Amino acid sequence: MIEKIEIYWGADRDFESATELLENVYFLTDVIAHINKTDIQISGIPSSQEAPMEVENLIIHTDDYGGIKEWAVLGFSNNVLLHLKVNIKNIWLCNPPDKIYKDIIRTFENAIIHEHKHEYKAITIEDMKRIAEGFNKAVIGQPHVIKQALSSIYTLKSIKRKRPVTLLFLGDSGIGKTETAKYISECLGSNMVRIQFSMQQTNSAYQYIFGAEHGEDSLARELIRRSSNVILLDEFDKVVPSFYNAFYQMFDEGVFVDSNYSVDVSQCIIICTTNYRTEEEAEKNLGTPIYSRFSKVVIFKPISIEDKLTIASNRYAEVIDSLDDEDKALIESNGVLPFFEKAIREGSYPNMRMLRNDIEDAVNLEILKARGIIPS
Repeated sequence: MIEKIEIYWGADRDFESATELLENVYFLTDVIAHINKTDIQISGIPSSQEAPMEVENLIIHTDDYGGIKEWAVLGFSNNVLLHLKVNIKNIWLCNPPDKIYKDIIRTFENAIIHEHKHEYKAITIEDMKRIAEGFNKAVIGQPHVIKQALSSIYTLKSIKRKRPVTLLFLGDSGIGKTETAKYISECLGSNMVRIQFSMQQTNSAYQYIFGAEHGEDSLARELIRRSSNVILLDEFDKVVPSFYNAFYQMFDEGVFVDSNYSVDVSQCIIICTTNYRTEEEAEKNLGTPIYSRFSKVVIFKPISIEDKLTIASNRYAEVIDSLDDEDKALIESNGVLPFFEKAIREGSYPNMRMLRNDIEDAVNLEILKARGIIPS
């Protein structure tokens, strides 16, 4: 007889904390294997019915549903939880797919079902002050960006708001778009969800966005298990334009729905980055239906030479500071920073991400030369 069903929605770590001290634990694979086990009957000898597997605590993680067949998903309660071969006392589920969740709600009494939702941190005035105060140091050369972004983010102060704040970042690669998203997330004390849309160029992209088999990886499953309300849809322009209709309800109502999940993304900050340079170019290529749903369009400007020099100096200091004392002493005098300052003044390095990487590589090269590992 099932005594209680605990359903956890959201971050996997909440579920792990709730179940880590449980004893007499079984997992979904254990139960399915027992159900599928064939009873052996010897001719001439009466068969004896094996006693049901006694399961005090059945734990089902977010990824565990992918390991079961469709027959087990359809009618999950009768086919698995109430199967005659098992006797389950307590059930602990993390982010069950809609088919399984609805079947459980239909089958069992409400009194034994308890649902737990991850509590995402509300954005406060102090959070917004912190974002504003440190931005120009964290992201060089884009002082207008945080003013425009915060004017939209401020609306999340109202707990009545259901729509997420959706920001579209425009501008060349490597000038601070992704760094801005990371900075906002860090100021809010969370690890943002980052979805690389440039990776969605294969035939499986449709299944990833709209959902397919319950066992397949999907955008909805990544969103439902998030621990942060900052979501970065990086290189949003790289996805097939016909897929954008999957985001209409998400942007309008704060709900993302696919064939397996319905995910609450209200009160989220959703940041989409593209390499388009103008609003006209973005609207033409993305299409008016999705473009018009953004709360704010923010254009990142080309970075000035003076700002590039500041970025180079800051990055060089970071790299040197990360070295141990022995390596620092080996390259106490080197020409790395002057070399890059000269290259910047001569018009090189439009991409700051490349500049940062090259400075680190150049410092390491100097160390290798100083140690005699490679010739000078």
